[in-house]
Amino acid sequence: MHKLFLVFFVFISSFGMAQITKPDTANMPIDTSLKVKPIVFDTMSYSEEYRRDKWRFSWGARIGGSRGKYTINENTIDQVGPSGLPVLDQNGKIVKNQFVNNKLFGTGYSGGVFARFVRGSFFIQPELMYSSKAGKFDLLKNDGSLYKRVNGSFSSLDMPLLIGIRSNKSRVFFGPTVNFAYKLNNEMKGALSEFIAEEKLNHQFFNRPIMNFNVGLGFEFGSFFFDVRYEKSIKSYSLQNIGPSNSPKLFNLKADGFHVSIGFIHK
Repeated sequence: MHKLFLVFFVFISSFGMAQITKPDTANMPIDTSLKVKPIVFDTMSYSEEYRRDKWRFSWGARIGGSRGKYTINENTIDQVGPSGLPVLDQNGKIVKNQFVNNKLFGTGYSGGVFARFVRGSFFIQPELMYSSKAGKFDLLKNDGSLYKRVNGSFSSLDMPLLIGIRSNKSRVFFGPTVNFAYKLNNEMKGALSEFIAEEKLNHQFFNRPIMNFNVGLGFEFGSFFFDVRYEKSIKSYSLQNIGPSNSPKLFNLKADGFHVSIGFIHK
């Protein structure tokens, strides 16, 4: 009996093992959802993107500050009195001051509005800005000691015309700026009034319009942006003669500056 039971158990076990087979992987469906998709690069050039797109319009406003530096022509100039004649010191000698450049920066500000015309990755951006262009220069005495350090600034209406390339969040741009300077600050006006009649230190003091050059970059975050630009002065803001009428000297004034601004754009 025991031998019969043992034979039966071996038969059942062999039958169960015979049912275990290897899966047929050749005919099984393959899950392709986990396959690594190939990386596709956008090889479209700027010119191709320009041709496929249309012009779009947006507008905005910006405000910011600047750090500027003046460049003047260095001359020794006679002081003049209300009569237009040279000023004499206690010893009867003509009081002279030397105009000297320095490397110090002044702080200004700017604000205004702009329009932006976009096509593809390119854009054109005309602007209308008010700016205060700051800088410093020194006046020395006859003995070479410091007489005055002039913290100057003057007001100007600027019209930049910027051309640039943009991506989703950044821009680079450059372009000319037409400047209409019209008003000196009180400190600069007071310093120059020792060398020229004060009634001439109005808008007629300035050479206008003149053209400067801008280059910069910007970063956009939704409807807001941050810009940094450098303005290079090409021509003098003033071509005014100062000093006595019998020995006038030309006063040239150039103003370069770094401008940092924040703003809003309506897209």
